[in-house]
Amino acid sequence: MLSRNDVIATGVRILLTTGLAVMLVAVAGGQQQTRRTETGKVTADLIEYDFGRHAFTATGNTQVTIKGAHESEIRAPGLSMELSEDMDQILTIEAEGPVNFEVLTAPDENGTRRRVVARASNSAVYRQADETIALTGDARADVTTVPDRGVDAAHFAGESIVVNLRESTLSVRKATIEVTTEVEEGGGR
Repeated sequence: MLSRNDVIATGVRILLTTGLAVMLVAVAGGQQQTRRTETGKVTADLIEYDFGRHAFTATGNTQVTIKGAHESEIRAPGLSMELSEDMDQILTIEAEGPVNFEVLTAPDENGTRRRVVARASNSAVYRQADETIALTGDARADVTTVPDRGVDAAHFAGESIVVNLRESTLSVRKATIEVTTEVEEGGGR
């Protein structure tokens, strides 16, 4: 038969072991759950908000800046924007031209990011559901790598350009591409 002190010591060991196990599970769970923030900011001469549709209309010198996994900025004379019901996500942005757009992509598996500087005469449409930006009307985009890999830029031009941020791709209709690369003079190649 166990003495009273043995029972108390065993109970304390069980309590400490259980408490330690719970803390380790909580810490491990906390390490697995990561959160990041994204911030969207709209500036314009006039912003109107439709409560029922969760939609904004911005006119005059509009600019949308989004900072998160991708950093982007859209500038246009006017745009409309649909938000989620909780107003915590931008679902769509439709900008009327001329539109200027710049994005710095999230790093790929090698840590390389791409800077896309683009413009279109007609419009640009961002869709959060598929993470695309479609530019129409004399669309042009210059793509460079960050950090610099020796290629100054790839210059794309066409009727329309679709940038897919999720897939890290760029598609051009009726396309032209020109690549500019630095070349050392006076030796080698």
